[in-house]
Amino acid sequence: MRIGLYDPHLATLGGGERYFLSVLEEAVRLPGAQVVLLSPERPDPVAWRRLGIDVSEGAYEWRAAGDAAVTALSPELDLLFAMVNEVPPPSRARRSVAMVQFPHRSHTGPRARLLRALRVSRAPDALASYERFVCNSEFTRRHIRERLGVEAVVVAPPVEAPASPTATKEPLILAVGRFFRGHHSKNQHVLLEALAELDATGWRLVLAGGGDDPSYVDELRRRASGLPAELRVDVPREELLELYSRASLFWHAAGHGQDERRHPERLEHFGITTVEAMANGAVPLVFGAGGPAEVVEDGRTGGWWRTPAQLAALTNDLIEDESRRARLAAAAREQSKRYSPERFRAAVGKLVLGAG
Repeated sequence: MRIGLYDPHLATLGGGERYFLSVLEEAVRLPGAQVVLLSPERPDPVAWRRLGIDVSEGAYEWRAAGDAAVTALSPELDLLFAMVNEVPPPSRARRSVAMVQFPHRSHTGPRARLLRALRVSRAPDALASYERFVCNSEFTRRHIRERLGVEAVVVAPPVEAPASPTATKEPLILAVGRFFRGHHSKNQHVLLEALAELDATGWRLVLAGGGDDPSYVDELRRRASGLPAELRVDVPREELLELYSRASLFWHAAGHGQDERRHPERLEHFGITTVEAMANGAVPLVFGAGGPAEVVEDGRTGGWWRTPAQLAALTNDLIEDESRRARLAAAAREQSKRYSPERFRAAVGKLVLGAG
């Protein structure tokens, strides 16, 4: 079986790429599978290890490709799996599956209908060339239906839980995410605002993530000056797992300050790092919208907040009430099991690779 896996943004190495590469891990395990990795830039398997992905270069063939090249190559494929933010490239593979991270524009509204009438839009034909669509959350699924007019199946990302979470936690708050401004920024500057309002001697905040935007990293360092905060940029995977094991609380701010109705694409679509924190027994306090509002049950497995002041107040309450913090941490660990790698492998095998 010849399988093509296409990601036009593979070099980004965000949560979407971790999802895509997890599918790659499953594809190369299939007996007799010939896997072709399609992306504009050459893959970097060494960098993948920061995401917990380990696939040798000899396990697949790579071809430089954008949308047009993928369509041209597709007749050679038994299966094309394309991960996109919008309409996938038209496919003529025997089977075609698209993972839509989040549709950034509507292809069902008045403008889209006009473009179709003028025969300018390729969306209807491209979408019709795929037999299945998958996505990462119910939040994303709803907007795929509204903006693309197709139904998707939720296959949430896999999260590996530690065999035995650390029983003793430190007075440590952790936030994990790439450092960049705009669009669906992780808003680490908002977390520093909340930290400035925190009344908790001995506690500190660690901001860990990839250094995508050096000027934003510099701004965060200036904002953190004088606060019990530390930035860890381009953290190795082993060090990140060690931080998860020690953290008592986890903060997440993606979506803050955005118009959720007009620009839902600027919210967090799922929140892999939140689930990782939960699996390690850190209580998640997340901006209460988008994917994290699905992952975290407010008051049972963590908390939702809307303003930095609310985040600081929630944090102070949990710091003062250790028994409640322990109950939430235990519930969070239990809920994280919904996202086990075993569940993901079974779903990918059946719904994507057709091997189940």
